[in-house]
Amino acid sequence: MSHVPCPMSLAFIFALLISCSPNFTNSHKLYNGAPAKGESVGYVELGESFMLTRADWFTEKLNMQSDSIYSKLEALTDSVVFLELQKNWNASVVSKNEKFLKETLKMDKTVFIKTKLPEQGVEISANSGVVPNYLFIIHEYTIGGDLEAENFYDYTKANVEIAAKKKFKNLSIVATFTLWDNKKQLPLKSGIISVQKPIKNDSIDKDFFVTITKSVVAECLKEL
Repeated sequence: MSHVPCPMSLAFIFALLISCSPNFTNSHKLYNGAPAKGESVGYVELGESFMLTRADWFTEKLNMQSDSIYSKLEALTDSVVFLELQKNWNASVVSKNEKFLKETLKMDKTVFIKTKLPEQGVEISANSGVVPNYLFIIHEYTIGGDLEAENFYDYTKANVEIAAKKKFKNLSIVATFTLWDNKKQLPLKSGIISVQKPIKNDSIDKDFFVTITKSVVAECLKEL
């Protein structure tokens, strides 16, 4: 006679599977949710946080010069992210500050991210001179094909080799971010997001790139 698991057993197994999944967010005890619509938030430009894997592939697909593809895609990304944030908050631009301090933040037992956060006791001003109540900081913004967040931030998978492919199934963007309280100098919430957009006919264009960039912002906001 076969044994059919009872609903309680299935629920327990499901809960166990969830508990074993890596946690990609970290919240401060004072975090009370995302800033209200219209709140003042400074967007810290990407700078060295912007990373492009397989630049040769993007150079070919987007028909750009190899010596300018980084600067052009970084500028485009900054522009799209900022415009998307403006739809929710009173956003202002903050240039990357060299005085930001490097720290490693634990997300889960095996998941860590490298952050660059303002020092304690220092309020960061936007380029316009205003002092926003919050900062939206992207620590690492990695663009490539068929990327998995676990391979970047789970140290148990740090040595997984990523095969060089001629074709990708998906354009991928993996990003780590922090919502920073600019008044109290606290990292309110940090997270890792991964966005995949299927590539059709081995071809992408600027519109494709802009669309997936908007999806990245949406995923970050969803986590807040």
